[in-house]
Amino acid sequence: MAVDKTKLKIPDSLPEMWNTGIKYETIVDQRSAISSETAKIKEKDRERGDQMMNIFLIIRAQKHSHVENVREAALRLSAKLSLYKKIRHMPYEMESSCLVSMEDDIKTMTAEIATLNLTDAFNNLKKLNEEFEKLHVRRRIDHADDKLPLAVEIRPQTDAAFGAICQYIQSAYLTAATDEDRALIERLVDYMNKTSEDFKILQRNLTASHRKNKQKRPSDKKKRPKKPKNGGGDDIHLPEVEEPKKPEEGDSEKPKQPEEGGGGDTPQPEA
Repeated sequence: MAVDKTKLKIPDSLPEMWNTGIKYETIVDQRSAISSETAKIKEKDRERGDQMMNIFLIIRAQKHSHVENVREAALRLSAKLSLYKKIRHMPYEMESSCLVSMEDDIKTMTAEIATLNLTDAFNNLKKLNEEFEKLHVRRRIDHADDKLPLAVEIRPQTDAAFGAICQYIQSAYLTAATDEDRALIERLVDYMNKTSEDFKILQRNLTASHRKNKQKRPSDKKKRPKKPKNGGGDDIHLPEVEEPKKPEEGDSEKPKQPEEGGGGDTPQPEA
């Protein structure tokens, strides 16, 4: 929707700043999503996660082996690796560093690992972790070469620019010269709020699709969604412009005069 900028009195630099922030945020988001290295990193992380799961499942199963030396080896190895059972759910960097620590811890457990026939599995896990780190470091270097600002730095600036634009629009509404200009600004605000709401719905749908396989808590079934208050979802709110009230005809009652002696002494200010 096109609106004469002179009616809004917004400086030319402000929309440019807002658009630049949006552009950078989009680039950062898309770069993370469609990077060829990202797909390779995710696949390599899945491979090392599967290998870890294979190792821990074998150890857990062999703890119940009828062969005594196998059972004892599994018990000792399980106790040694108990700290690493959930590292698959950690962020990339933490998982990688934990696997390096695990490599050091199992150096004294080579006999137990051999007894459970896990030597090749642990060697493969080490290889997968090294390959993962090479991919991860390469992506960090590529991103550093782009010299783009970080998302955490861009977003506050974008929000500040948007907030300033909203204030200019509100000011333009209050100082509009004609009802036609005021109606035009109202349509602009409705359009902006509708666009914002569409993006919010899209974001909620994306978030819901990520959680659709998660089981709901029993208490969630009892909760009912609250109805939004009128205007509560809008990002931009125009101030109400009220016309001064005129005295009604016939309302000529004069203010009452205080009765003589009935008002008491005039209060004096305290010293």
